[in-house]
Amino acid sequence: MKRAILLLLHMGKSYTEEIAAAAAGLDLALVGLSSRPETPEVVDEARRHLADCLVTEEAELSSGDVEKATRELADRGYRVEAVLASFEGYRLLMAEFNERLGARDSTEAALRLCLDKYELRRHLLAEGLSEVRVDRIAPGAIPELDPSTRWFVKPVRGASSFATFVLDDVADLADLPALQQQMRADRRMKAIFMDRYDFLVEEYVEGPEFSFETVVLDGRVHHLCVHEKARVERLERTTLEGMSVSPPASVDRELVLEGADHVTRCLAALQGLGLTAGVFHIEVKYWESRKRWEIIEINPRMGGSLINPSTQTVTGCSLLDLWTESLLLPDSERDAFCDRLTGVSQVEALRTGAPTRATVFLSTYGEKGRTVDEIRFEPPTRRPRILRLHVAEGTELDASDRGICLMDALWDVAADDLQAEIDFLDRHAAEHFHVRYR
Repeated sequence: MKRAILLLLHMGKSYTEEIAAAAAGLDLALVGLSSRPETPEVVDEARRHLADCLVTEEAELSSGDVEKATRELADRGYRVEAVLASFEGYRLLMAEFNERLGARDSTEAALRLCLDKYELRRHLLAEGLSEVRVDRIAPGAIPELDPSTRWFVKPVRGASSFATFVLDDVADLADLPALQQQMRADRRMKAIFMDRYDFLVEEYVEGPEFSFETVVLDGRVHHLCVHEKARVERLERTTLEGMSVSPPASVDRELVLEGADHVTRCLAALQGLGLTAGVFHIEVKYWESRKRWEIIEINPRMGGSLINPSTQTVTGCSLLDLWTESLLLPDSERDAFCDRLTGVSQVEALRTGAPTRATVFLSTYGEKGRTVDEIRFEPPTRRPRILRLHVAEGTELDASDRGICLMDALWDVAADDLQAEIDFLDRHAAEHFHVRYR
């Protein structure tokens, strides 16, 4: 039988081509299991990169679907030895079956805690690793909040910046039932909520925001890359990341390293629960008034948008490649793997003062419920190295209070003149990106 990794696709989508290349490099077949796509063509495209692919009749995958697929694939000559899911809604399924198969992964319990933003905050508070006050919002109730403090509302289990906003007036909580209805009706993202539609409110951490792109293997933490969210857009009921830059531009090297060490301590506090392996996109903020770092989210998956191409530009390594390789890494190769991660880490380069490459990427978002009539980004100079337009003429955008990305664009930039590059590219994109609605 052919050794294989099973990729879980949501409605036919994942990073199939990239993961297939990573599996082939390890002499492994990549087979797929997908939930029902919106159109058959989506799965047809994925099949081009898969040794075999099964598709269910439902819009979301279940544990029973995965179990049935592994048996059917065995009958077809594939011995599934590990499961991979880039889609957050299937991350617990991935952990469940990796534990059964003996592949390297964190426990389902540890990942479930990470995905529950309320319980994660309470855990960090109990461990002395957070000072952010938090409260769950009970249905129909108005929480008693300190009026001298700014507060932030978000779903206990979130997706795509859905319904994340600064609470300017407690009367705004009256919008939550309508937002919950959106969550239940969102076909593409509903699986991420995992039947949890409750909200929390927590102290707003005032200060710059960052994300650490992190690989964990056998409890050893490797921060490969760090991005600063250089521009954040606040809409009525969502908060969107408009520009990311790596390495960070607004804080010095010592503060970035302090942030990395704080994240490492937070991950260590979860290790006893089984958070010992995987790829993580960890969002943090530096609380300027308190001179301390705070975890915002621990996402047990690779970051979206152009996080992986940016990380690969800076470090020379793809997070998808590393994640795929780590699942079935022999014990005899663990130390060499970890040494490789240390050698390419941007954070370690900052620690030693070694030079590092730099990137800037921009994300542009659309207006919910509108239909795109025309979209283009054709700058006469400084064209992005990577440009991804996610919609075309005639695309009807979802009527949802989440980020609906129209375009991502990435540039390689001069690390020694980062702020000037940021300022230029921000103006550059604003001048040359064009979208018109019907």
